[in-house]
Parts: sequence; structure tokens; C-alpha cells
Amino acid sequence: MKNIKRRLLAFGLWLITFSVRAQTQVTAPMTGTPTAGSYFSYSGITLSPNFSFTATAGSSLSLYIANPDCQQLANSFNQNQNYIVTSVPRVGNMKNVGSTPNSGDFINRTTCELMQTVQYFDGLGRPLQTVQVQGSPLSKDVVQAFAYDQFGREVQKYLPYVTAGSNDGSYKANALSGGQNQFYTAPPTGVATTTSPFAITNFEPSPLNRILEQGAAGADWQPVANSTTGHTQKAVYTTNNVTALTDTANTMLAALYTVTINANQSRTLARNGNYGAGQLYVTIGKDENWKSGRGGTTEEYKDKEGHVVLKRTFNYTGTTLQILSTYYVYDDLGNLAFVLAPRALADIALPSTVLLNNLCYQYRYDERNRLTQKKIPGKGWEFTVYNKLDQPVLGQDSLQRQSNQWTVTKYDALGRVIMTGLWNAGSVYPLSTLQTNIYGVTQWDTRDQTNNTTSYPSGYVLGSYPVITKTLNINYYDDYNIPNLPVGYLVTSGVSAMTKGLLTASLTAVLNTITNATPDMLWDVNYYDDKGRNIWSYKQHYLGGTVNAANFDVVLSTYNFNDQVTSTNRRHFTTATAGTPKLTIINQYSYDHMGRKLTTREQIQNGTQAADVNAILSKVDYNELGQVWKKHLHSTDSTTFKQDVTYGYNERGWLLTSSAPLFAEALYYNTGTSKQYNGNIAYQYWGTPGSLTKNYAYGYDQLNRLTAATASTGNHENGITYDMIGNITALNRYSNSTLIDQLTYTYPTGSSQLQAVTDATASDVGQKHGTAGYTYDGNGNLISDNSKGISNIAYNLLNLPQAIAGKSTFYTYDATGQKLSRLIGTAKTDYIEGIQYDGTASSSTISFIQTEEGRALPKDASTYNYEYSLTDHLGNSRVNFDTGTGTTRQVQVDDYYAFGMEINTSVASPKNEYLYNKKELQENLGLYDYGARFYDPVIGRWTSVDPLVEAGQESTTPYGYVFNNPIRLTDPNGKAPCCGGFSDDIDLVTGIAHAYLSDVTTGNLSPAQYGNSLVGGFGEKVGHIVAFGQGLSEIGSGGTGAVGGVLGAPESLGASLVIEAPSIALIGHGAWTSKNAVVGLLGGNGVLNASSGQPTSDQTSNKEPNGNSLSSQKEQHGYSVRDKKTDEIKEFGISGQTAKRDATGVFKSSPRISQKLSTKYKGNSSVYGKFETWLKNRAEAVQWEKDQVTDYNNKNGQAPENQKRPKP
Repeated sequence: MKNIKRRLLAFGLWLITFSVRAQTQVTAPMTGTPTAGSYFSYSGITLSPNFSFTATAGSSLSLYIANPDCQQLANSFNQNQNYIVTSVPRVGNMKNVGSTPNSGDFINRTTCELMQTVQYFDGLGRPLQTVQVQGSPLSKDVVQAFAYDQFGREVQKYLPYVTAGSNDGSYKANALSGGQNQFYTAPPTGVATTTSPFAITNFEPSPLNRILEQGAAGADWQPVANSTTGHTQKAVYTTNNVTALTDTANTMLAALYTVTINANQSRTLARNGNYGAGQLYVTIGKDENWKSGRGGTTEEYKDKEGHVVLKRTFNYTGTTLQILSTYYVYDDLGNLAFVLAPRALADIALPSTVLLNNLCYQYRYDERNRLTQKKIPGKGWEFTVYNKLDQPVLGQDSLQRQSNQWTVTKYDALGRVIMTGLWNAGSVYPLSTLQTNIYGVTQWDTRDQTNNTTSYPSGYVLGSYPVITKTLNINYYDDYNIPNLPVGYLVTSGVSAMTKGLLTASLTAVLNTITNATPDMLWDVNYYDDKGRNIWSYKQHYLGGTVNAANFDVVLSTYNFNDQVTSTNRRHFTTATAGTPKLTIINQYSYDHMGRKLTTREQIQNGTQAADVNAILSKVDYNELGQVWKKHLHSTDSTTFKQDVTYGYNERGWLLTSSAPLFAEALYYNTGTSKQYNGNIAYQYWGTPGSLTKNYAYGYDQLNRLTAATASTGNHENGITYDMIGNITALNRYSNSTLIDQLTYTYPTGSSQLQAVTDATASDVGQKHGTAGYTYDGNGNLISDNSKGISNIAYNLLNLPQAIAGKSTFYTYDATGQKLSRLIGTAKTDYIEGIQYDGTASSSTISFIQTEEGRALPKDASTYNYEYSLTDHLGNSRVNFDTGTGTTRQVQVDDYYAFGMEINTSVASPKNEYLYNKKELQENLGLYDYGARFYDPVIGRWTSVDPLVEAGQESTTPYGYVFNNPIRLTDPNGKAPCCGGFSDDIDLVTGIAHAYLSDVTTGNLSPAQYGNSLVGGFGEKVGHIVAFGQGLSEIGSGGTGAVGGVLGAPESLGASLVIEAPSIALIGHGAWTSKNAVVGLLGGNGVLNASSGQPTSDQTSNKEPNGNSLSSQKEQHGYSVRDKKTDEIKEFGISGQTAKRDATGVFKSSPRISQKLSTKYKGNSSVYGKFETWLKNRAEAVQWEKDQVTDYNNKNGQAPENQKRPKP
């Protein structure tokens, strides 16, 4: 006994987190003399009085307190079942796999060291169960069960559940006979109770197996037998008719438009009557709110070639059914030539030239079917010229055309963008002349570290046409032999030399200085480890408005084995600190055994002062399904927190409650008198727990557009009406039941650009009374608004405001669109990746540092006051509290009207201006800065055209805010409406769909970025697992259709679902899917980003999704490879390599087509690549590719001959 006491005292009981291996767990007091070896407990070890042990040579005893999250991994796989085990190491040095899942280096591991998933199959190779061994937060098995009808269809998809019994990966025989149902009947804390934990699919009784009705989890979303009254998504398949449009209840009349290609590549639109009856395939979609008739339905019309030629939606204005038709018109080569928006009234007659130019989309192509000219509503014509490799070299928007200026992009031999800039052409050149000039010289440029021949030292030999007049951006790849790279940014040790193919450095111009003889350029330098992870980066900033090598930030990042960021160290240098960091910010992140983020820590140090407290910004608890249950905010002792936020969900994963002592919110969907079943919010209550005294009741039209927000406080917005494409035409606003705004909107004939807003009240609260006029420039940007006293706005190349006359406001941006500074009179604000300075042009100090949960404000020379934002479901800041006094102090309260105007604000500290959607309010303008454009919450409109309006938003106004549903949706960056701030409620399904869809399509998936996401990572892993099982099933049986994702695709956000027929899975696709799933699991993909959505600084950022990640919002393009003689399609493809906008906003494609022709087709002159369409993001691109292949298969009886994936 004395010996063991001495051992324990000497090692201080080793109370550390320890990787338990080849150990025995202690669950009761240890008595007698134990066998030599290692013993552990997750809580504590008690030694009884009669305990004794004497160590001898080769015989020792070790006692450890182990990490409670790292349970001993148990597995007992059923030998009488077909199964495959996937083992994913979470630590290194597992080299000996062994012959069984429990042998080699996999033996006696913990859940923190090894993640195992087992999938069981039936005799036909179909998945029966997927079990994530000890995958829940409490280390219980997570089970996904599958079942099939007599035709092999998955008619009932079950929600995953967590076992109550064995947690060893064994087959759960009672999964569907009681296990899953028992779990949801009496679920663990934080999980919704439901009697219907499944989604039922009703198929068409035909060999096509098309989906007729799709239910969802929950009693209210179950199909009703022999009835259309259930709250499900429904589909009807039919053909068009020739019934007159006046018969609104029955007409499916479709106008027939044709296009003539003119000699100059322009297109002429003509109407040739109507399509004959039965000439178009029609799919009718009805969402969960549909009751009867056509209101709230969508119709999609396809011709025999699979082209979507018409989309229709229906809405009631009073008792009149309004038919809203969007036509898609193609030329003889299959290129989309025109999109006719509903307000063009193309059902009735050929749109006039005015309507075409102001409301419709027009596209022109060259002889190689490359898009060369386009015109979208609100903007003038835009032009693109290509090189021989089909890479866009020149781009020009309508404003540049006035000054004969072009934006130039240059490439290296690998198709990588090496430089962008401006070329002042001096005169107007025909596109054909420019094309000839480009073709007549070298098509790519090469590295030369000694070359300094351009306006800025480039490091390239530039032989391509034309010569850049002003450089916007230079990119360097592969190495660090770069001209004029600041010596202080060079790192020679501790980084990898394996940098081939990686972006090593870049120079970016400050746009406000491009008229200077030499524009200001800012450096970014990236260093990597041997796994290609960015571990060391330098970023030069623009504090003070001048370029200085001493102004920079350096960020050092560390990762765990699965590529999750574990720490960042950001050091902020300025010219005033003479080589000593002015500021050091250290962030640390911890994860559980499944990679779910648990804690975020932050510590700030001012200069050489003592470091401030190492504070826990947030600690997250998950329910057993991986949804965020609680978030604990601010602790300095790891035990006591200032606020605990508790979340609740319904059976569909939609957020129901968010409750903290200072702010609580409750959302109602399918309850009350105005029930919403499709995800729209019917009622919102808020206040404090137990006292939700304030509420909004919301009303919508059949297009899910907000028509009324009636508040218990009397702060209403109602009487909201829209035109045919969603431009607001009227809005009434009340303050404490008093009418303060009675707005009427006026638009020019055939235009979405606002001409005037008239406020019929005498109040100047909100909109100024009287009539306010608005004007726009050739790119569709607002340039004057006399209601705000703005006489002129000058914009930069990116259509971002640079100078605002009447407000003495000036903005500075770099060529990537990052805002560097703002000047209002003499008051200046500098923005440096989350560090915000305020003062004057000559003197400023740090105002605050943005954190994942709010901001940190300087308190004194060495300490900071952490301020936290409690948000609602949209991410709106509602209550701010600080911790500077040691207690929780409420410092700001904000409420909003439905479209985002502030109702009232109570401020007890420097005001937090990051308010609605966590975007910065420009107080002097009354506008919110979303990044890509500004938003006016008073009139509910953007100030500029939507940069991604072509990506599926053609039927709506390019100035409308989030499809006019601001209660449900947000816009993360001003480019496209998205899932809303309540992403926690769908992240489980989003994560599943993200990984699953990637595996079954591209296989390219980077760490998911969900903004507010706290649970997506868990879904990612389930998605990979489900996809892996599907792939194996396809290998074994040739497939049975859609047999994957337990929760299917992400929940539809307001749009009616048009359900496609299930695809026929093939053996080759099965192998591909399984491989991708394993790669996804092994790569640690699906890393969640547990943040509140607050804009964060560099030290908190994870990897940006690449263009091929399903989560990527990077613009994509679709293309086809075709036979030159017959135009027969060889294959479809998608790419996001360089699918982005240049400095003028013109779309940029990638070199993918030319790469494929030169590699896969080995330069075969009998085929060519055809650009098909631009796509908003990777998810849309993946769906587009799938649709093309399916349509081709339906027409030809097989997929294109060289199509490897996706299969139809």
C-alpha cells in the first residue's frame, strides 16, 4: 500500500487526459492485489484499505483518469449478417490495418482515436442498417434503418435514432419494430417527441416509379390516404394543352418562341403561335401549404429535347388568379438566348424592345458557342472575349464601354489565373478584331522572377494580348521566388517545400488608387505543411491609407489529425509598433470524438502587456442527434458561464425556441389560426423566459412573400403588395399603432428600377414624407436618393460605393471587394479582418475586435471587455451583454420591423452597429452593408442588381430582398438569398445532404461552412455513411433508386418542390460513391463551424470551400462535350475552377473544358466543348448536371456515351 501511495503521490495521480489503450476500466473500488497493467476511470479511482501492489521488474501498475469523451471503443459486429466496417483514424500512426476491424493498430482503441461505422446489407446488397459506433455525444450507437417495399423502393425513410441498449455496432434487430419508435416516444433531453419519426414517399404505380407525394417526419406531414388534404409535397406529371389563358383554372397554353441567329451573332426573338397540345412535358409541384386549385403551385414545362421552356407560378390577388410565366428561349444550337420574365407578359404577346431590354435576359454567343454578350435587367450590355483555350480574357460592362476600358485576365500554362488588370483600349474595337488579336499571340504567360516590365513588378513574362494598363491582382504559385516579396514575410523553416500547385502569394490593388501612376498593392503570402494546410500566412493591411511593409497580420494555425483547426495565433503589426505586435489574438478550439466543436477560447494581448484572461467564448452541448441543445457563453473558470442559451426543435429539425435569461424567442409554424406547413413562420414571440410578451403574426401570399407583419406592440408592417416579379408596390408601417409610413412605389414602364416612393403621411420617421426620387447608372446601381439627401454615388469597378455626395462619405476597397476603410467627414474607420479602428485619417485607435460571439472592447491597457450578442432565428442582434464588471450587464437591446428597420434601441455602451442579420448599419445612410451591395430596410430593396440574379432568380426582381420573405431567409453576403439565420434547425439534414450528394456526384467536398452551423458536421458524417452504404448496395445489386439519405435533401426553403423521378443506380456509380464516401470520412470533411454568424477575424476562420465543394457558393458553369459534325453530346460536365466574377462583375469561366479536351479526349479534333450555362453554386451545378443526364437518358434511352457520373 505504501508503494502505491508513493507512486500516486509522485505522479500526482496523473490527472490528465490520456489516450486509453490496452487498459481496464475501473467502475468500483479496487480491492486486493490487482493484476499488473493499466487501469483507468472517467471520473475517479478509489483504493480500498486492503488494496496492495508491489512493483517488480517487468511488472508495473498504472492508474489514469481518462477523458470522459474518449470511451473505450466497443464493437461486436454480427457474423450472421452481411456487413462492411469503415474505420476512420482520428490520430496518426495507424499503419497496420490487420485482417479484422479489431486487429492490428485498431485494437483496443478509444472513440477519440478511431471512428467506426458498420453497414449491414440484405441478400440483394441493399443497406438494412447503418450504425455509427458510439457516435452520439453520450457515446451511444447512432442507427439509421432502411426498409423496402415489394418493388425494392424505399417508401418510408426513417429518422436516425440512438440506441438504449448495446452500443457496440451490433445489428439492432428491433430497430423498426420498437427501437426507433421508443426513442422518439420518450426521447432524451433536447430531442423532439413525435409519433411519426419517418417520411413516407408515394410512388406512381408504373415502371417509371416517379414520386407523387413526399411526406416528412411528424404527424402533420403524413400523406392522407385517397385525399389531397395532407400537408405533403406533391407532384403531378402531365402534358400541356391549348386551353385559352382566360380559363385560368385549366389552361396550360404555352407560347412558342423561336430565335434567329444573325450574321453578327445577335439573336432575334420571334413568336410562332403556341405549342400544340401534348408537345411539352409538364411537372406540377405543390408544397405543404397547398390546399386546392393552382394557387401556390409551380409548373415546369420541358420540350422533347429536355429544355425547360417555361416555368409558371400562381398567386391570388384578391380573388383573381394571377399566372406568372417565365419563358426560356433557345437558339438552334441549344444555347439559352432569352429569358422572358413574368412582367414581360410573354403569354400574351411578343415582348417589345423596351420590355426585352429592361425586364428580360438576353445572351449572344460566338461561333464556338461561347457567351460573348449578355444583358440582364437593370444593366447595360456586357461583353466577353476568349482565347483559343476558351478562357475569358477580356470583360467589359456598360460603364467601361463608355470609356473604352476592358478588364483583362491572364493565365499560365496550367490555366491558373496569374494576373488581372485594366486595359484602356482608346477606341471601340469589334469583338472579332479583339478575338483575332488574342488568337495571334501566345495564349498563356510564364514565370520569370526577374521580370519587372509591367506597371508593377510581376515576376512573369507577359506575351498574351493585350498589355495591362493598370494591374488589379497578381497571383504566384508553386514557390516563393517572387520579385520584391518583403523580407519580413519570408519563412524558411517550419513550413513545407511541397507547394507545387498551391497559391503561395498574391498582390491585390487598392481600387481607390488605380488612377495613380503606380496603384497601391497589398501582399498576401501563404505557407503550408506537407498536407497542404495553410499553417502560416501574412496579410498586409491598409491602416492609415498607405502601403507599408510594417503594416501586416501574421496568422499561425494548427490542426488535428482530421484537419480541424485547433488553434490560431494572430499577431497584428502596425508601423507604430516597430516590430512588436500591437495585438496578439490566440484562439483555441476543442472537439468531441465525432469532430463536433465543443469550445472556443480566446486570449488577447496588447503589445508587451500581460495577456488578458483566456476566456471561453462558447461551450456547446449537443443532444443525442447532434443538434445544438445548449450554448454556454463566457467563462474564465470553465465552470461558471454568464448566459446559457437553450435551443428546441420540432420533429423536422426546425428551430422552435431559443432561450437565454436576457432574451428568449419562440417560433410557431403549424400551430395557431394561420398555420404554415412549408417552413414559413406563422408567429414569433419574444421577451425573456416565462415572459414572452411581444409577438408578431405573419401573413404570406401563395408565393411565400410577406404580406403582413402584425405586432402586439403596434409596430406593424402590412398592406404589402407586389408586382408580377416581386417589386414592392405598397407598404404601410406603424409605430405604436400610429401610421408613420404609407408608401406607394413607382416604377418606369417595363423596369424594376425604382423611380419614386411616395409617403402619404406627414411623418418623417422611416421614409421621409412626400415623394422621393431615385436614379441609377448603367450597371443598375442606385446613384441618387433624395429621401436620404444623397445627390450622387460613385461606384468602383466592383459596383461598390466609393464616394457618396451629400453625405461626405467615402469608402476604400481592394480589388477583391474587401472594405478597407470608411471616411465620414473627418471621422475614419479602418476595417482589418475583424479589427476595427476609429478616429481620424491621421490618428485612430482600436474600437473593438470581432469575436465569434460578439466583440471585445478595450477596457484598459491590458484587458478587454467581452460583449456578446444574443440573436434571434435570423441572426439579428437582439440583446447585447458585457462582462467588464465581472457580472452580466445588459448594454443594448434592439427590435426590428419585418424588413429590418430598427424599431427602438436601448444602448448603454458604445453602440453595436452590427445589427440586422449581423450586418453593419451605415448610420448616416440608413443602409446595411452586406458586402456585395447595400440594403435599404426602410423600403425593403437593394441598391444594386443581384450579382447572381441569373442563377435561378430570373422570375424575380434583381432588387428584391430575399424573395420578399425576410422572416425566413437572409442573404449572407448580398449575392443570393439563403437559408436564414436559423441554420441550426436544418444543419443536420444539410450536413447529411452535403456529404451524401457530394459522394454520389462529384466526390469533391471540403470542410463545410454553414455560418451559424453547430451541427452540420455530424450530419456530414451520417451523409458519408449513408452514401457509402448506397454505393455498396449499387455494386451488389445494380441499385434500386433512391436508397440513401435518411433525411433526404435539405428542407425546401419556401419554393415548391418539383420532384424528379428516382435515378437507376449502376454498379460503376456504386463503386464511385463508396470511394468518395470513404475519402470524405478519412479526410475529416464536414468540419463544423460553431459560431454565431458574427463576422469574424482571420483567427477564427476555417478553410474556404473550394469550387468543387457542395457547400461552395462559388459561381460554376455547366458545359458539354459534343461531336463537331453531328453535335451529339458525349458528356456533360460542371466546373468551378475559376467560375467567378472579374473586377467588372463579368462572369469568368474556368479552363476545365480545354483541359478535358486535351486530356480525356487527347486533343481529338472531331469534338468540341460547349459552354451551357452559368450556375449559382456547386449544389445547383450538381443538380443541373444530374438533370441534363437524366433528360438525355429519357430521350435517348441511355446516358451520353462518355458520361461516367452522374448516371441517370
